[in-house]
Amino acid sequence: MPARLLVKQHSAVVDRPADQLSELRGEHPCWLDISNPQSEEFDLVAKELELHPLAVEDARHGHQRPKIDQYETHYFIVFYALEAPSPGVVDYHEVSIFVAHNAIVTVHEGDFSARRLVEKRFVEGHLPTSGLLLHALLDTMVDQYFEVVDQFGERIELLEQFVAEETGPNLHRAHAPLRELFLVKRELLQLRKTIAPERDVLQVLVRGDIRELREPGKRAYFQDVYDHILRVTDEIDTFRELTSNVIDAYLAAASNRLNEVMKVLTSIATVLLVLTVVTGFFGQNWSFIPYGSLPLFWISMGVTGLIAVALVTYFHRRGWL
Repeated sequence: MPARLLVKQHSAVVDRPADQLSELRGEHPCWLDISNPQSEEFDLVAKELELHPLAVEDARHGHQRPKIDQYETHYFIVFYALEAPSPGVVDYHEVSIFVAHNAIVTVHEGDFSARRLVEKRFVEGHLPTSGLLLHALLDTMVDQYFEVVDQFGERIELLEQFVAEETGPNLHRAHAPLRELFLVKRELLQLRKTIAPERDVLQVLVRGDIRELREPGKRAYFQDVYDHILRVTDEIDTFRELTSNVIDAYLAAASNRLNEVMKVLTSIATVLLVLTVVTGFFGQNWSFIPYGSLPLFWISMGVTGLIAVALVTYFHRRGWL
């Protein structure tokens, strides 16, 4: 998809080619969206807006940590849009945002739903200034974080329920959910590493350090986005702790189950040990033991059986069997 230049003119928004940026810049709020950082149009825009080479390089190469950098003619923001097309799958869309005088340039790979939603609002005339446009971009991306995090909460709840139901004799069947829990914990860590640094970006916007966005009453808008980021990070930390608790509960249940098995095996071994002592005594090659005596045979069998019953009864009363 080629670069698109959306320009606010009076009460309408017109779609112009990117090479007309020099003619339109300064008259009306401009939003230039570039879906291919390697395109020649990006070079044209970088030259026209005098974008710093380091910022352009970061936008081209990607894989940047969320940040906000100040240059002489513009500000450079790195933010992330998240989408969860299916349970257990999170798509990370890195968005580079250049904030210049009366112009905002967004650079990203491909497309994502937050951009489409903001474009619809911009075309409808709900975002008349650069500050409101930037707020709409950040706010829409952050609002979608809640949908992604909620899916993690549902996964953890299902896994917790499964592990709780399988803490009995069939505990060995819960190995697959245990692997899933470790996977969820790792994904939550990656999610937090992506979202947490964005708080620093929003703090700069809340302080009003960007001169192009110093519009009366607009700091409250970014404060609202900052509050949402704090809520999202708190939820992620909560789910990470919950995941750790579920893993600990599983390991504790497995340990208890192992203790139960060892207790039963030890009791059985004790019974067999006593029976081995009795049979070993009568198996000694002493001349005074009448090996051909049938009454002695039944007596030894009776003693062996009584000892076994007595031990099993004792272990059962103690709760060992």
